Amino acid sequence: MDISGADARQVLTLVQGLEESDSVEELHERALPELLGLIGADAAQCYRLSVDGVGLFSLSLPQESFHEDPMVIFDHPLDHPLTEIMLETPTSEAWRVSDVAGDRQWQRTHCYNLDFRPFGMRRHLVASVGSDTGVVEGYALMRSGQDFTEHERDLLGFTNLQLGFVERALREREQLRVLAAVALELAGGDGRGVASLDGSGRPQALNAVAAALLAVVRDDPRLGRAESFTARDIEVRYVPPGGPGLPALLLLRDLARRRAIARRFGVTEQEHRTLLHLHDGRTATEAARRMGLSPVTVRGYIASLHRKLEAGHTAALLRRGLDLGLIGD
Repeated sequence: MDISGADARQVLTLVQGLEESDSVEELHERALPELLGLIGADAAQCYRLSVDGVGLFSLSLPQESFHEDPMVIFDHPLDHPLTEIMLETPTSEAWRVSDVAGDRQWQRTHCYNLDFRPFGMRRHLVASVGSDTGVVEGYALMRSGQDFTEHERDLLGFTNLQLGFVERALREREQLRVLAAVALELAGGDGRGVASLDGSGRPQALNAVAAALLAVVRDDPRLGRAESFTARDIEVRYVPPGGPGLPALLLLRDLARRRAIARRFGVTEQEHRTLLHLHDGRTATEAARRMGLSPVTVRGYIASLHRKLEAGHTAALLRRGLDLGLIGD
């Protein structure tokens, strides 16, 4: 691949601007005009092809510049010489049509990536990534008359490689959003946030609540560690990865409202902690062990809670705590 340092910087700047896309679909839409400007072509397409016809996709700019059916190439009676290469070669490099087919053959077939126009000379530059499952995807450029140069071919190949990194990151982000939705559904209630931890332990907010809560505790050294903690009226619960390739999650909960209610009823911090342990099903002895206190002290907290919350027995105490918002699910 023969590109200069200036070329690489230009591509990386272009790709960096696309990293903020909210979805893979938006990435494709934004990438096409950028490729047209970078290489200099009449039309561009993002595509996904497969031998079995599953998961076909194409997006063209202008819309009518390529054939709308990305499988047409496999149904054409004259197989294009790039088809086999694309399907069997898992590479991010790009090809010019003239690399593998002479002009005479190209004029005879008038086909690649699906352009069946029976007039004029259409030059195509194709970047693709293949897989062992008979799937190829990438970007294609087209212009009339002048062929693409080898430098332009290498430039598109490098750009396609960088766009592939961004697309994988966006797909991972979409997975995280699904995980966040599930986690939020399990957590329930307002004031709950979900964040993921990247490979270096940096938290990435997956909803607006998490972004706000992380801003409050961002300087806490425990944030990137595999531990749960409470700081500044914010509870941070660490959830280890649920499987290979999945990130660790942080469930964040705003305790400010809950603590304001506790103060209103005169419930101290230690009494509130005791109530939370009872809600988790622990006995007074187990709660005392967790809190580093004597069972006698914790039983005193429990008696005080019964009095302050006007609850006659443990079930009533927990129900009262739920009703007031002192404890949650």
